[in-house]
Parts: sequence; C-alpha cells; structure tokens
Amino acid sequence: MTMDKDYNLMVGLRIREIRESMHLSREKFSEKCDISASFLADVERGKKSLTAKTIYKICAACNISADYIVLGHKEGFDKDVGIEVLNSFNDEQMEHIVNILCEIKTLSSKQ
Repeated sequence: MTMDKDYNLMVGLRIREIRESMHLSREKFSEKCDISASFLADVERGKKSLTAKTIYKICAACNISADYIVLGHKEGFDKDVGIEVLNSFNDEQMEHIVNILCEIKTLSSKQ
C-alpha cells in the first residue's frame, strides 16, 4: 500500500468515526455534508481522497475541527461531537437533557 492509500484509509476511518459517533447513516451524513453517499462510502474505505472544500463542508456541517480529520488530533473531538448531537434536539428535549446533566454533575460532586 502506498503512503497516499494509507493516509486516505486513516482519513476515511476518522470520517466514519465522526459519522458513527453522531449515530448517522451514510445517507444522512452525506446529506448533512452535501456530498454523495457513494463518495462518502469510497472515502470511508480509503478509495478516494478529500479536497479542502469537502473537508470544509464536513467540518462546517458537523461543527468539528479539521485537525482531527487531517492530522488525527483528538483534542476537543468528543466535545465537538457532543455539541453537534445536542444541537439536533428540540427545546423540550434540551430541557430534559439539561436536567439529566445537572443530576449527573450533582451525583459526581458528592463522590
């Protein structure tokens, strides 16, 4: 395997990790990022590489940093994904989520 193929595979695995952490199918994720599902499948398998424009589309749509996609730097990745997931809830659901998070914080501060 050449270096380009190795790099494409690593980037593809990171894209897949992002998609799966958001609990989205390829179809939903590709729609969200304005790319085709077949292209996304090829990227995830390392068969195709991403342009800067496509990386931008993914980062903007998922509210994540390009550092993780391009370099594999995971710092802040979990928070970025968490924020994007939270943004998908409506106001009523957010109220429940905030209550749950406050309970968790209270319980963890007692330990």
